[in-house]
Amino acid sequence: MRNLKLLAALLALIAPATAQAAPVWAGAWGYAPADMPAQYATAMPPGTYRYRVRLTQAGDALQLTFSNAEGDVPLTIASASVASPSGPAGTEPAAGSTHPLVFSGRPGVALPAGHAVISDPLVVPVAYGQDLIVSVTFSTPTRSGGTSVAMEMAFAPEGAGKPFTPIQTRAYLSLVSVRAPVAPCTVVAFGDSITDGVMSTSLQTRGWPGRLAERLGALPPTKRCGVVNMGISGNRVLRPGRATSALDRFARDVASVPNVTSVIFLEGINDIGNSAATGADVVTADSLIHGYRQFVARAHALGIKVIGATITPAFHAGYMSPAKEQVRQGVNTAIRTGKIFDAVVDFDAAVRNPAAPSDLRPEFDPGDHLHPNDAGLRAMGDAVNLAALAPGR
Repeated sequence: MRNLKLLAALLALIAPATAQAAPVWAGAWGYAPADMPAQYATAMPPGTYRYRVRLTQAGDALQLTFSNAEGDVPLTIASASVASPSGPAGTEPAAGSTHPLVFSGRPGVALPAGHAVISDPLVVPVAYGQDLIVSVTFSTPTRSGGTSVAMEMAFAPEGAGKPFTPIQTRAYLSLVSVRAPVAPCTVVAFGDSITDGVMSTSLQTRGWPGRLAERLGALPPTKRCGVVNMGISGNRVLRPGRATSALDRFARDVASVPNVTSVIFLEGINDIGNSAATGADVVTADSLIHGYRQFVARAHALGIKVIGATITPAFHAGYMSPAKEQVRQGVNTAIRTGKIFDAVVDFDAAVRNPAAPSDLRPEFDPGDHLHPNDAGLRAMGDAVNLAALAPGR
């Protein structure tokens, strides 16, 4: 009897420890790699890039991914580090806040063309919504893909005393993951330029995914989702556009994100707009819907929920036509039925002009009739039903 009582007491002591969930790694920030054709590329000498990123997970450790996935030349990272920013804007690190990163215990690492590298975990506490300055020094020349996405970054060529100059190129930093004691969900915002944040001037928010992260950050920690923006300007669903197709980059830009529980999928306007009038390159509503189903099948195989987004208006954009607008409307009708995706967010309804539904609202149109401005992107971020982001289908 006495032995049974001792055993019961020991089990009582052990139970609380085993009941607690172990910390998990979760995606906290993302920037999908894109190709670097000559018209987009910016040749840079050996030197250091700085990126200012805003985290959407809280935890006690960081792990960073640097990517040369669509580069055409091998690179070498000489060193990398993270630091706190010195102020509310800019890429200058705060004095005494720098933490060096290592790769398999070494400060530098080769970054071959077509590959990515992941740093060793760095034990350092971080908060939801915290900004970090990530620095990466290359001992080889680089050729970054150009971008008009608003994001704070700077570059300095190697050499003592060389100043950092603000730049706008595609980041070599592609993912920041956080070891979180509580990470109930991680959302990948997947799409083209409208997800990427083209026409967004908010350096810290970066498009509708940034606004979504702001809303989630206001929730209790046990209900917050991390948000990882994997939009690429010019991307398409069915075939390569800028970067490989949405279907072909699923493994790289969705499945590789730790703890991903759902995807908000907004793509298709570039397939429609770049569609040929006849022949093999014609994009129909049926062909695009088939592509959507293929993407969903890949996600469901990994237990990932997919929230489909209706395609936003673009009738007066340069590559659209009445026939292509009919395709967009047909695709949106299919999305709204709820038979393709696990849930739906109606971005089209959030930004369309009630008087001319094929166009953006005038106050959301920056002039290109395609990319919503900051006000429009904010309306899109506000349109997402946060309850739909809960894990499980």
